Amino acid sequence: INNLKFNISGEILAMSSCMEMDVLKLVHVSTGSVFANWPTKKTPLGYITSMDFSPCSGFLAVGNDKGKCLLYDLKHYSN
Repeated sequence: INNLKFNISGEILAMSSCMEMDVLKLVHVSTGSVFANWPTKKTPLGYITSMDFSPCSGFLAVGNDKGKCLLYDLKHYSN
């Protein structure tokens, strides 16, 4: 793990690695639970170089080694 990012409220911690392909986990901080339903093994993330939450945590942006910025809608939060 070489990249850690909390959402604005500190509820969610995103963890990723650029050393292995498609490595990203989201953790609910207060319970320590890892979200098992996303990302799946079929989510094409690549080698993640950066990530950040939108100001209201409605989106998670993920940058990869191919120069792409992938944007994911986090439905629990407002945009």
